[in-house]
Amino acid sequence: MALFKREDGFFVGAILANVVTTEFAILLICFFCLLILGTNYQSVLVVLFIMALIFPVAFYHHSWSLWLGFDYIVESLPKYNPFSRYESGKERQ
Repeated sequence: MALFKREDGFFVGAILANVVTTEFAILLICFFCLLILGTNYQSVLVVLFIMALIFPVAFYHHSWSLWLGFDYIVESLPKYNPFSRYESGKERQ
């Protein structure tokens, strides 16, 4: 009995959250560097490339947590009944 077993492809949403958050962070940094700081475009590309390599790895576990929290809000946890395996003293198979 696996109470917390998820179906195949469940954590694709977590990967999606990681990719979307990374793209959003890169976009914000790009706009900030180009519009606010007025930095050279070549140096901004170097910063964005480094960020694109580091940010997804650093945010990986957080994206899984966000996805599990979203799933909990939408579906909640399955109800666990410890006596559901037994019927009138005999174990189900």
